[in-house]
Amino acid sequence: MWETFIEYRLYPTYIFELIAAISGIFYLYSKKKPAKADKLIVFTINLIFVIDLFAIIYSVYYHVYDYAYIEFIKETPFRTNLWIYNILTLVTGSLFTVYFLMQTQSGKLKKAIGTLVVIYIISSIIHFFTSDVFFLTTSAYVYIYGAFLICISIAAYYLELVRTERILNFRRELPLYISIGLIIYQLGITPLFIFQRYVGVSEDFSEVYGNVLDLANFFMYSVFAFGFLKVIFEIKRSRRKALN
Repeated sequence: MWETFIEYRLYPTYIFELIAAISGIFYLYSKKKPAKADKLIVFTINLIFVIDLFAIIYSVYYHVYDYAYIEFIKETPFRTNLWIYNILTLVTGSLFTVYFLMQTQSGKLKKAIGTLVVIYIISSIIHFFTSDVFFLTTSAYVYIYGAFLICISIAAYYLELVRTERILNFRRELPLYISIGLIIYQLGITPLFIFQRYVGVSEDFSEVYGNVLDLANFFMYSVFAFGFLKVIFEIKRSRRKALN
């Protein structure tokens, strides 16, 4: 099975995800008392790595071993890994949004966007149960709605940043680095995801989409890792100044 990972170059994305996940764990250890938001973002990135890796192993196991020892799965809708990615999309869209909501002090914004998150979760679950997309394809509704929530929650965070003195210490603003990675990723992938549904039969487009998706993932997780390490450096530098 691991030969398949090497042959089809399935591993680079997961290496970057792992680097970001490990950097996040080091970030938590570098803080004496990490905030709930810090724990949430590190948990989210590690969750993405674990579920993403499980999904690809699940798929490769099917193509290489034809579900040996668990053949009963072949007769069920769970034979593909698309249901895993649909769940992951819903969970990460919600968690990233909540993370940025935790960065703002505006009660009105929190209430408004929080309500949208609840609607997103409930409506997505209903969508999964009332349509056949859950097992057949990545849900456009869940993906696009989640991207929208992430973007407006980031906008709320930026508004909080410019309105307060936090902007003076932007180098220690981990959410800033997380937001940059997410925004570039969403701007690069969401339009292609929408067009993919209309030109899905084009092999050339599928190749372009796959390459852009890989690059977007490399960039996003690299920025996440850089953000964690940068803030760790800033924390240590502040502590050294305090001792002097």
